[in-house]
Amino acid sequence: MIITILTLIFAATFFAWGKIRSDVVALIALITLSISGILTTEESLSGFSNSIVIMMIGLFVVGGAIFQTGLAKMIGARLLKLAGDSELRLFLLVVGVTSIIGAFVSNTGTVALMLPIVVSIANGGGIGTSRFLMPLAFASSMGGMMTLIGTPPNLVIEETLTNAGFERLTFFSFLPAGIVCLIIGTLLLIPLSKWFLRKNNSSSGTQSGNKSISQLVEEYNLNTNIQRIYNHNTCKSFYINGLHAKR
Repeated sequence: MIITILTLIFAATFFAWGKIRSDVVALIALITLSISGILTTEESLSGFSNSIVIMMIGLFVVGGAIFQTGLAKMIGARLLKLAGDSELRLFLLVVGVTSIIGAFVSNTGTVALMLPIVVSIANGGGIGTSRFLMPLAFASSMGGMMTLIGTPPNLVIEETLTNAGFERLTFFSFLPAGIVCLIIGTLLLIPLSKWFLRKNNSSSGTQSGNKSISQLVEEYNLNTNIQRIYNHNTCKSFYINGLHAKR
């Protein structure tokens, strides 16, 4: 019991720390439990024969193909152009497109795909990016609720029900509940993101606004300790300030 608790604490700590890869931490925990005799060899290796593991590996392959071919990025960019200058329309499109992609691709991959698109469009329209980044993360999770492969817990539930003798779930068995969660979540995110996220963005915007060259020079002391060095071989001058050199 003590070894199990210590192993659990070790795994949770390093998972949260993030300095060591998650798969390495999981393997260390697995080897520890196997060597200590808490798990048998069959129990230790049983997870590698699980159909869910094979399914998740296949999802990474499909998701990688979608990203590499540029299909998801093209669809997302075209749909986001429909927003125009309307902030509300852009918000709804961000949530809608992200949730649709998140229903078929992992949450992390969906956010990684949509993040640069959302940031570029928000900056181009003069809208604070903080208004969309948190809803973007929530939308990817809500989209995963709509299909069987959208999130790993759905696959775990399907396998548990099948092993218990119930009928297998179809690909869109979670769709009704997922749509309800998406609609309610979107209605909640519209006012909450406007109330809380806009304040942070406005306050940070006033502090880190655009600065002139003279202000930057004065702030970072760029006008002190400047020396000019002339290279006769290349016939070029170097302006040195501290440890930085500019040609």
